[in-house]
Amino acid sequence: MIAANAHGLLHVWEAQRCAHPVVRALHVLAAARPERGWSDWLHAPIGERDAALLNLHESLFGAELHTTAACPCCGDRLESEFEVADVRSESAAQPPAPRGVWLQLQLQGYAVDYRLPNSDDLLQVTAQRGDAQDAALRLMRRCVSRARLGGDEIDAAALPEAVAASLSAEMARQDPDAELRITLVCPACGASAQTHFDIVTYFWSEFDDWAQRVLADVHVLARAYGWSEDAVLALSPARRQIYLDMVGA
Repeated sequence: MIAANAHGLLHVWEAQRCAHPVVRALHVLAAARPERGWSDWLHAPIGERDAALLNLHESLFGAELHTTAACPCCGDRLESEFEVADVRSESAAQPPAPRGVWLQLQLQGYAVDYRLPNSDDLLQVTAQRGDAQDAALRLMRRCVSRARLGGDEIDAAALPEAVAASLSAEMARQDPDAELRITLVCPACGASAQTHFDIVTYFWSEFDDWAQRVLADVHVLARAYGWSEDAVLALSPARRQIYLDMVGA
């Protein structure tokens, strides 16, 4: 798959290096999955996007993932190795409600029509100043199309705290891959803690390393054989490595 899409993926890497992390992720997915365009990924539920990034990582770089974090109890550095299957939700085979589909929550006399958050929502919300509470409120307003108490229309911001919390929980249930979490155990103090796994940032780090390696391969083989970049990129990774080994012999 890398050989077949190397040109397009390298173009994305070159063009999006300074873009917002979410924008970079969407461009990579659009290049790797050309049957779905930018707009489709922009409006896909967060969990669908992140599950697709996990699958793409597995396809391009393998199933193994690595992460580091600080122990919340003793501050020791934690290194963890796990696989895509360890963070993918059990309901990954059942994708979340697609874009354009409105869901409804009924609780304590309130009826709330809502949809699942997407990348466009996150980009719009994070572009505005404010604290985490302000951002959560703006996100709710974007995702709630209508809220009613009896026959009266109300603003999403006026929902009671319990109803708003239930709405957030229901969104998480409907889109479980939107919050990828891993459990880390500290070998120094034995403390166990859950932490968020940011596949958007992690994937780009791996993608950046891949692009740098590919360009280094092009440089070596172009100098050794006089091949063009197109010719080197057309080689499968296995055949390219064989030539690299012969050059270095």
